[in-house]
Amino acid sequence: MDWILAWVAAIAALAGSDEVHWAGVLGELDDVRAQAFANADPALLSEAYVRASSARKADAALIRDYRSRGAQVVGADFIVLSCKVKSASADRVSLIVVDRLAPAHVEWDDGTTRRLPRDLPTRRVVTLILTSHGWRIEN
Repeated sequence: MDWILAWVAAIAALAGSDEVHWAGVLGELDDVRAQAFANADPALLSEAYVRASSARKADAALIRDYRSRGAQVVGADFIVLSCKVKSASADRVSLIVVDRLAPAHVEWDDGTTRRLPRDLPTRRVVTLILTSHGWRIEN
């Protein structure tokens, strides 16, 4: 993953693009989110979301639901198709993002797997907040 971040940073420096930079930040946070799903560990979400985030609460509930049934979701990454800065300040950035869920599957404790349905592109506004631990998703 480090080479991807270096590549995104290099492209951002060459292009001078805030969008590329923020897509990279969002991608890092999404990687943590995907790890929480793959490890069936909702505590990891604290490294991606602010505490009061409604998306964090929804993700944690979904992770706990799968875990209670003996499963975890693998591949729950988002593919960012576009990212535009809506507004920005020193500690808050609002992004207009079009993304979709990457191909993901459920792994059950008995070793069986099931593919999740394919996702269509979705347009969302994502707000990032700078915390003492770095950037986190607010909504």
